[in-house]
Amino acid sequence: MDKLPLDDTRDFADADRGFIGALEPCVVTAADGRVVWDNDSYGFLDGDAPTTVHPSLWRQSRLCAKQGLYEVVEGIYQVRGLDLSNITFIEGDTGIIVIDPLISTETAAAALALYRSHRGNRPVTAVIYTHSH
Repeated sequence: MDKLPLDDTRDFADADRGFIGALEPCVVTAADGRVVWDNDSYGFLDGDAPTTVHPSLWRQSRLCAKQGLYEVVEGIYQVRGLDLSNITFIEGDTGIIVIDPLISTETAAAALALYRSHRGNRPVTAVIYTHSH
């Protein structure tokens, strides 16, 4: 392929599918005020790629910087952009199953709070770690 299809924006539409709401501002702090995660610091990606960065890398970074609560399918929700990884919530009859609860207690708590602010205060009935980060 001589040219990447950078004008094809279907991947952005796919990334936005199921969007419910975002954490505003998207800065997560510890109890002592220390910043644990600052997704807002990636705002510079909204601009054009500088000549020093490959356009496809810039595009991938823009996709990865999207944050918020997303409905994947009915009953399965994901919070993206609050950590290096994503957290998934599966709704059941007695509560929610949490899959891959992020890499810090602060970002996990922020993700759970974002989920609950839109989906209600369901209890956590199980936690599944598929791998470590």
